[in-house]
Amino acid sequence: LLRAVPGIVHGFGSKSDPVPTPVLKKWVELRPTWNQVHGTEISVVTRKNQVCGDVDGLFTKTANPIAVVSADCVPLLFAKKDGSMVAALHSGWRGTKAKISEKLVHLLEAQGEHPRDWVGVVGPAIGKCCYEVSEELIEDFIKTFPTIEPDVITPTHRKLDLAAVNAAELERLGFGQVDLIDECTYCSIDPKKGPKFHSYRREGGGTRQWSAIQR
Repeated sequence: LLRAVPGIVHGFGSKSDPVPTPVLKKWVELRPTWNQVHGTEISVVTRKNQVCGDVDGLFTKTANPIAVVSADCVPLLFAKKDGSMVAALHSGWRGTKAKISEKLVHLLEAQGEHPRDWVGVVGPAIGKCCYEVSEELIEDFIKTFPTIEPDVITPTHRKLDLAAVNAAELERLGFGQVDLIDECTYCSIDPKKGPKFHSYRREGGGTRQWSAIQR
């Protein structure tokens, strides 16, 4: 869906292309810096090389590229349909449960925006095939998201479909178009190159990819 937005360049990183090639040139020159903490704070980027602090989301009307870094958590990229504004969110289980997407909607509404005029895309993350969690966390998600069918949240015993929960949340929040890239960062394999993505659960710390967008 983002490919149809005029003037937008974006990409979801992978193991072979951790910073997506389409944004690489301006990324080196203009990128902000930030520290993700599994929270819900979102920084508004207004200048190049902005220092954003402890945030898990970035929003901008400028030409500065923005991104989130992940290695199993859900990356979310957004663009206004006319290409005039973009946003990126890092939504692991903590950020999802704390409703970081709803925080973005509040930010948009404060600026006179409405999510119906936006496209939201759920990027590659650890999938329902591999994301085993505690029964307590599953129950917390079912209580936190009563409008989502439990079978969507947990299609099999103790497996959490974090990407589907995020997609359902974007639809509930009224985003005009919602897309979901159904690729698991843990088990997606390229027959020639091996694992497609970095995965924290598979590789441990220090391995990441960026999901980036710029206008």
